[in-house]
Amino acid sequence: MLAVHFGAGNIGRGFVGEVLNNNGYKICFVDVQQSLIDEINKKNSYQIELAQEKEESIEINDVYALNSQENKAEVVDTIARADLVTVSVGVSILPFIAPVLAAGLEQRVKAEGGPLHVIACENAVGASTTLKHAVKEELSESSWASIAEMTGFPDAAVDRIVPNQRTDGSLDVKVEPFFEWIVEQQGMVKEENLTGIKYVKNLTPYIERKLFTVNTGHACIAYLGFINGQASVAEALADESIRAQVEGALNETGRLLEEKYQFSNEEIELYHNKIIERFENTHLSDPVERVGRNPLRKLKSTDRLISPLYQLHQRGIEAPHLITVAAAAFLFDVQEDEESVKLQEMVDELGIEKTIQQVTDLPEELVSKIEQEYMTLKSR
Repeated sequence: MLAVHFGAGNIGRGFVGEVLNNNGYKICFVDVQQSLIDEINKKNSYQIELAQEKEESIEINDVYALNSQENKAEVVDTIARADLVTVSVGVSILPFIAPVLAAGLEQRVKAEGGPLHVIACENAVGASTTLKHAVKEELSESSWASIAEMTGFPDAAVDRIVPNQRTDGSLDVKVEPFFEWIVEQQGMVKEENLTGIKYVKNLTPYIERKLFTVNTGHACIAYLGFINGQASVAEALADESIRAQVEGALNETGRLLEEKYQFSNEEIELYHNKIIERFENTHLSDPVERVGRNPLRKLKSTDRLISPLYQLHQRGIEAPHLITVAAAAFLFDVQEDEESVKLQEMVDELGIEKTIQQVTDLPEELVSKIEQEYMTLKSR
């Protein structure tokens, strides 16, 4: 069996590559970084190191790589012959891979290839659907109609923490032991049941469970750790006051998930415990400045802090811990992070109240609460 995977970075090799390898696929990585491509083709294998107390590594074999720009015809031919296509390039890059993917699917139809799934493994809602629309834009109506009959773009949710890697050019990648890959059955065009993937009828509850637990929790630790002077996620979580705030915020988002999607309290508690355990892993040791980067995106109305806060507000439920974390995010001041710099410029030019309004789009009552907490945190 042959799988084509767009994106030979750490997620591609350290997460998707492991699952594909475990299911017996030969993997063709498609990328644009020639030095990485050359190294893959030189070795045809690499090691995944698990970030844990006990040393353990997994060897991934039977891999090769192609440059989507320099070897476009070969990439197109490989897609036409593939049994599965997966993607982890970043949401903003999806439109750039659409042309070569469209050409490959078009050739596949002409060669009367069988049904195929294309799964975007991105940290975003509806990434496969986004890629589907981008591919459609590259094709005539008749070509797309033929492709749509035999190509499924099922949406997916993925979760695995990949810490900062060494920069010596090695293919080996360190990842946390835990991973979760959930695929929505809607959008599938054939029966598929790969080991390591959970298939569900409705993906949305699992996307929001991950967003409002893993991403919310990570943001809590990063922003509270930053204003308290802690360097890493594990160090910040070891602070009892920060841990209490994080657990409080997750209890708030957990209540939302229970009410909205009927997850049981026991399910949510077990999931929370697993997530906290992951954050405590000192072998991951992510700097809080790295985890907290891009605060403008993380403070959007649809993202990890503001979305659950507003949804709880709509249900008449107080969320003081989320208020505190949101306020701390407005104090995230890292000169190396472009969004952090822009956020602080907004505060200087507009004042904190108008900045909160513009960034979060929250109602006045919540803006006022975040502003009050911001002033309290700032004056400490």
